[in-house]
Amino acid sequence: MSILTHARSLGICLLLPIISGACAYRFTNTAMRNPLGIQTLAVESVWDSSREVIPHELLWSAVQREIVKNGRVTLTNQEEADALMVVTITGARVNPAGTPSQEALSKDPPESDTDKKNPEDYRNIRRAGTWTTDEAVTVGVHVNVYDLKSRALLFNRNYSSGITFKSLRPVTITPTESAFLHYDESLEARFKAVSDTLAHSIVNDFLM
Repeated sequence: MSILTHARSLGICLLLPIISGACAYRFTNTAMRNPLGIQTLAVESVWDSSREVIPHELLWSAVQREIVKNGRVTLTNQEEADALMVVTITGARVNPAGTPSQEALSKDPPESDTDKKNPEDYRNIRRAGTWTTDEAVTVGVHVNVYDLKSRALLFNRNYSSGITFKSLRPVTITPTESAFLHYDESLEARFKAVSDTLAHSIVNDFLM
C-alpha cells in the first residue's frame, strides 16, 4: 500500500469518529408541547359588554398577533380550528385621574349696562369648575377557550389592566380646535397598550 493511500485511509478513519460524535448533538423542540393537543386556534371577535366607547377591535388584533408571535399553535378560522378562544370585555372605564385643578375665577364681575365684560371674565359653568389633565382607562376581560370537537371548556380566566394618559394639553401645545382629535388619538394609543398587555398574559397563560 502506498503512503498516499495509507494517509487517505487514515484520514477517513480519523474523520468518521468526528462525524459520529457530531451526531450526538441534536436540538429538538419536543419539550414544547401544545396544550391539550391543540394544533390550530381561532379567536372569535371580541364581545364588549361594557357601556364605554372604546376601540375594542384593537384587543382582538392584539390577541391574534400574540398567538402568531408565540408560535405554539397555528392561528386559523373557526371552520378549520381545533379550539376557539372567546374574549369578552366585562368592564371598561375611562375616568379623570390625578388631582383636580380649581377654577381660578370664584365669582362673576358685577353687572353693568355701560361696562361690558369679556366672556373670559366670567366663571365657567359648574361642571367645568374643576378639571384634570389626565385620564385613566381600565379594562377587565374574561377569556374562555373551547375544544370545538368535544365542546369541552379548556381555559377559563379573568384579566384586568389599566393605564393613564394625557387627555388635556395647554393650547400652546395642542390648539383648541385640535383638542378632541388629540384626546381620541391618545385614548386609542393607550387602549392599544392595554390590549397588548392583556393579550400577552392571555396567550402565555393558555400556551404555557
